[in-house]
Amino acid sequence: MGQTSLVRLGVAGLDEALREGVPRGSIILLAGYPGAGKTTLATQFAYEGVRNGERALYVSFVEPKEDFYRNSANFGINLAEAESKGLFKYYEALNVSTPEALSDLIEDILTQVDSMGASRAVVDSVSAVEQLAGDAARVREVLHSAFYVGLKKRGVTSILVAELPFGGEVVGLGPEEFIADGVIIMKYRYVKGKLERYAEVRKMRGSPVPMPHLPYTITQRGVVFPPALELSSLPSGVRPHRSFRFLGLNVAEGSGALIAYDPTLDPLWLSVGLLVAPAARAGLKVRYGSYVHGLASLKHALEECLGPAELDRVLVEAFDASTLTAADAELQAYEVDRNFSPDIVIVEGINMLAEFLDRPDYTGVIYRTLVRRAASNIATLHLYAVSMQEVWEVPLSSYYDYVLYAYPTEDGIGIDVLRAWGQPGPSKRPLRSLRVKAEELSCGSQLGLRPEGSQNAGGR
Repeated sequence: MGQTSLVRLGVAGLDEALREGVPRGSIILLAGYPGAGKTTLATQFAYEGVRNGERALYVSFVEPKEDFYRNSANFGINLAEAESKGLFKYYEALNVSTPEALSDLIEDILTQVDSMGASRAVVDSVSAVEQLAGDAARVREVLHSAFYVGLKKRGVTSILVAELPFGGEVVGLGPEEFIADGVIIMKYRYVKGKLERYAEVRKMRGSPVPMPHLPYTITQRGVVFPPALELSSLPSGVRPHRSFRFLGLNVAEGSGALIAYDPTLDPLWLSVGLLVAPAARAGLKVRYGSYVHGLASLKHALEECLGPAELDRVLVEAFDASTLTAADAELQAYEVDRNFSPDIVIVEGINMLAEFLDRPDYTGVIYRTLVRRAASNIATLHLYAVSMQEVWEVPLSSYYDYVLYAYPTEDGIGIDVLRAWGQPGPSKRPLRSLRVKAEELSCGSQLGLRPEGSQNAGGR
């Protein structure tokens, strides 16, 4: 189906996952738990049409117009202005209470679609229609004649919102789930004190769905999904455009490295002395974040080593793992990378994020982040506290291009290289072992991270 026949839903990340939208005239059944964001997503869909000069009709059985407009404005959506331009109409159906009134309402809805020339429509919710229609036969008749025949035959792309009880797996509309061109289920679950939101794309005719289970979050922009992966854009590790030197290793741009470290070791000076400071002095843009140190500590440590011009090349962040959902962490990684465009991302104490997420969620976030960064030629170094015996139990330890282990020694730290891209390694011992003295960690080591061919300057 050609690109011009696709309709964008107006939901960041979801449109990309659906390969830029759904076929025009589709009926999308949007079901979900209470508070999952169904109305917000449906509003974004209607507003996407308005932004592009289309007309949209929103039929609501559940919310007064004033409340709807006020709630939409919280996400930067000005529907009152759209209504004044004749691009949007909010149809209140709060007082419909009998099957007879429902029949009149449906006829009026279709008349409104025709009179305003609507190309998008939302019905919120069809669960209310089901209750008003009464018996199952009447439900099928109403849904089919009003929405399948009435809207689809007019070429109107529609979202039908349906309520799904918490923990429920079926929508309850019977055959209409199969008549719908697409079915999206918005759910959430409680994980370690946080609400993890995710959507299941059960089907979507005309739009392949490579990943049916999609994490999402709700921001000031509304419902947002992390972007889809583009594996075809991954760079070559055999012939990279640029490489870095680190501990005697050639590290290709876009590589991912796991630097596991003994839990008794404070990673601050390991991060600053071997990674951040040498890279910034060598002219690289560095994104440096920590799950174990506060922002003040990170900045003060860097100020001991770097001058103002070098500090300008470093974006410093501190994260609270206890408040981040999987989608929050993934989206934050993507959006800051996109805006800052770092050469290198260094994150210390990322094991804290693993503590506050389920293992599958953590693995998914880290994998997709590594892939996106590789596709953008951004190298990633994750510092993860774990015992030596458990290094290969760390999620994705077998996926990282490089795996190292750091541990304290009498006069500094020892670092074992356990895995290096393109190098066959022994099964029982490190590829190489290095020792770095404490004074070298204070503000940079000659073994520190830098572009291939550059000379690392000393400390300030």
